[in-house]
Parts: sequence; structure tokens; C-alpha cells
Amino acid sequence: MTDQRLRELFDDLAETLPEGSPRAGELWRQGTRSRARRRWTVAAAAATVTVLVVVGIVVSPEPVERGVVLHPSVTPTTSTVPATPAMDTAPPPSGEAALPTLATALPRSWADIPVVTAVSGPVLALAEFADGRIYMMKAGGRVPLDVKLRDAVDPSGNGGTPLKPNSLAPDGTMAAFPQKDEVVVVDLVLGQTRRYPVRGYNEMVLWRGEQLLVEQAKANYLLDLATGKAWRQPSKGFTGVAGYPGLRIVPSERGGWTVIREDGSEVVLDLRDVTGEGGTPVGIGGDHGWQRGGLVARSVSGHDGQAERADVVVVADTATGRLVRTLLMPWGDAPDPRCGKGGCPVRGWINQDTVLIESEDRLLGWNIDTGALSRVADLPESVTAYSLRGW
Repeated sequence: MTDQRLRELFDDLAETLPEGSPRAGELWRQGTRSRARRRWTVAAAAATVTVLVVVGIVVSPEPVERGVVLHPSVTPTTSTVPATPAMDTAPPPSGEAALPTLATALPRSWADIPVVTAVSGPVLALAEFADGRIYMMKAGGRVPLDVKLRDAVDPSGNGGTPLKPNSLAPDGTMAAFPQKDEVVVVDLVLGQTRRYPVRGYNEMVLWRGEQLLVEQAKANYLLDLATGKAWRQPSKGFTGVAGYPGLRIVPSERGGWTVIREDGSEVVLDLRDVTGEGGTPVGIGGDHGWQRGGLVARSVSGHDGQAERADVVVVADTATGRLVRTLLMPWGDAPDPRCGKGGCPVRGWINQDTVLIESEDRLLGWNIDTGALSRVADLPESVTAYSLRGW
């Protein structure tokens, strides 16, 4: 309503009042004050909205959509968990040679890497060869690691290589090896070795920043590398997940199910469509699974109801337990499992979207955004164990 129209209304009303009455002037003053208050209210509200928008820009620079994870040198992408996970199918082992090659920092063919006494560059992996020695794998060659180690043994006396899938630190500068009653840690940059006493049959190690999760069949310890102190954990066995501190994949006490557990909370990892009853073997052959951002990748054993005998790799959302994508890896004509008793183990991630999977004598890269499968590296029979750095 304009000032002119309001003035006309007050003039009409004033004509009905006794002459000389102050009521007309009072009505006008009240109307003016009311409109002024409304203008200040609207202006204040607009200013508040403006301040909120400006503050939001300043203090919330990161995307807030679920699934957007910022990672160094990685372009953020939005990942949506579908109601029904996509199922990809790999070719049989005989068809892997025809897969496209994915270029990475890892050597393409490990058999062709020469032995050298020294070479510059970061450590890309640790590998044990048939000669029994452990080598630092670099772009320019493999350098023997000068450290005295014994086999890692379990309570039954069964021996195995001290080089475990998670021995190499994510940044490639440190290496850890479980031994009976101790853990040996080597600084790969300085060449220094330190032995930490941890009583028991230490079989697996997982890096937790400046600490190590040391796994035994009947106990777990968190080893602080700065102080040398080891604290016994409430967990036991081989349920830790690589790449994240405190995440475990364990059989549920309720039976049948598998759960993702973190700091006392847990969510059901629904594998019924994959494994039948929903359970999965835990930690076989050091296959702990790998976490990246809000996702975890893990190999499981497919159930007998599937159309063909196959191993399966799953990627799940750690917050909800829902499957994001699955990869079926058929055995082909082989009478035995394609990758052994525990399936085809996950060996890490490349950036945020590609899972590294060991398939017999090859490393494959599985893009969980597109489902594409690629060859990353060929592993000769002379490589008996290896550990990759984080990417």
C-alpha cells in the first residue's frame, strides 16, 4: 500500500471524527511507525540471510553431500549407494591377458626388475622372492633389505614368511614384520632397525599412523612406536581392516551375519545374496580388506547357488553396511578356487575409485564407478609374498 493511499484512508476516517480531535494525527503516526517496523524487520531478515550465506561460504568450503571424500591429489567425486548393488563379472583366468593395462607407479612386470645395490626413488612395494630375501621394489630396480628375520609362526608351530600384506607403511617409508615375542620395524629411509618386545605368537601387523595393530590368534595389541609400549585390545584374532584405525569386520555373535564394527558400534554387512547365510571367513591368508574414505573392499566366498563357481569381491559402505558394488570372479575350467581358500584378496586402492585385487599371478584394478577391470602388474612365481604402499 502506498503512502498516498494510506493518507487518503486516514483523511476519510478523520472526516468522521469531531473537528479538532487529535485522533486523526495519532492514527497517522501509528501507521507510519508500523510500516517503519515492518521495513526494519524485512531488512533485518534479509541481512540475517545474507550473513548466513556469507558465513556458510567461509566455514563450509567442503561439499556436504554424502559420499564426497577429499583425498590428497584426488578430484572429489560424489558417490551414491544404489538400492541394488551393481554386479560386475570378470573374465576367467585365461581371459585376463586380454584386459586393458592400467598405468600406475607399480612396475608392470616384476620379473623384469633388476637387482641393484642402491637406487633413488620411493619404495613402491616390498617383495620376497624365491631366494628367500625381501626386496624394496622401486621404479629403477629392487634393492635387498638388510634385516635379519625369522619365520612368523602360529601357536601350532606352523611357519610362514614374516612379510605380510600390510607390512609396508602407507607412505612407503617404514616396514614392520611380526615375529614370535617381538615386532621388527625398519626405517627404509635411514636403514635403521628397531625390535619391539610383544609377547606371544605375533602373526599379522596393520599400520595405524604412528602405531601398529599386532594381531595374534588369541590377542591383539596396539604398539606405540614412539614409546615402545603395547596395550592389549578388547579384540582378538585377525579381524582388523587395513587403511583405517579401529575398523574391523567380524562374525556377529548372533550367528550367520558379518558386521562392520568401529569403536563399540556396528552395522550389519548384508552378504546374504553373495554368501548365502551372510557370513564370511575372516582374515584368511592376511586378507583383512582395505578401507578408503567411507568404503571398504573385501573378498568373500560365493555361495553354491550362483550360476558358476566363483570368488567374489565386495565394496560396502562402512556407515550403513550396504553393498555398493560386487565383482564376480569365475574359476573358469579350474577345479579349485581361482585364488585359494580365502578368495581373491584385496591388496589396496588406487585413488578413491579403483580396488587392487590379486588374481593368481596378476594384480587387477577394478574401477567401482564404471565396473571396468584392468591389468596392473604381472607377478612371477618367484614372488612368494609382497606388500604394497598406500596410493
